[in-house]
Amino acid sequence: MVPYDFSANADKAISHAALIASLTKGDLYLVHVISRSELVDIILPLLNLKSDKAVVDLVNKKLDAAAEKISKSYGVLPKKIVSTGSVTTEIANLAEENKIDLIVMGTQGKDSKSDFFLGSVAYRLVTKTPMPVMTIKGVVSKKGYKNILLPIDLTQHSRQKVNYAIEMAKVFSAKVTALCLYDEDEKADKFKLEVIAKQIEELCAKSNIKCETFVDKTKHRVSKTITFAKKHKNDLILTMTNQKIGGAKGILSSYNHELVHNSDIPVISIEPEQNSSLVSNSVGLPF
Repeated sequence: MVPYDFSANADKAISHAALIASLTKGDLYLVHVISRSELVDIILPLLNLKSDKAVVDLVNKKLDAAAEKISKSYGVLPKKIVSTGSVTTEIANLAEENKIDLIVMGTQGKDSKSDFFLGSVAYRLVTKTPMPVMTIKGVVSKKGYKNILLPIDLTQHSRQKVNYAIEMAKVFSAKVTALCLYDEDEKADKFKLEVIAKQIEELCAKSNIKCETFVDKTKHRVSKTITFAKKHKNDLILTMTNQKIGGAKGILSSYNHELVHNSDIPVISIEPEQNSSLVSNSVGLPF
């Protein structure tokens, strides 16, 4: 599902979503949510329209044009949804109703006029929806993703995304690269990350997926991840929404928040499952 507002960022998101849908033979949804307050106070007066229906009809025409363009470029004909209400709430509800597997959104990012990423719809969706959210800034290569980066730490759910990465790697014939990071306070547990790295290699080998693992100490997890990704030419990053930064917990200082905000490489954020079997403190992978 692509929340589509006809912006350049939304067009970039479509390039990713359409490619994924074409390769997985999945459905692609274009969703445009009209904010109720903007509809009454801005849109109707600005366009000199008399009713909500006139606005919906106008949006549908624009979505039809976008869908036709997507169909010609990717061979995927999107399904279109126009709704009104709270943008984040509507997108989340529509995603659940339509059993969406992945939401794909463009981000304002660090070069926007806003000093904070917190106000964006993309950020709120990452934190509030149970399905994975892919945030992007650039247009995808028609070749897709060939080198998927898995940042791994010692938080309970960090390893949960490994199977997701393997399935993505199968679709795109990609390599999986695991970057296992620890800080000064965790150096006594370095061996746990080494065990996890070995297990990831074994899981990938069982699925005939190329894999490379690295265990490294760092003071700055986000900077290390982004620098590493550029050096190793990773083109997709998978992370959990609860991964930490510098031992701190909480949304404002989360690793995921800063990574999404600063990464020029697409990031898929996955919400941790709450199944007790997946939150064990053991070093074994929960699969």
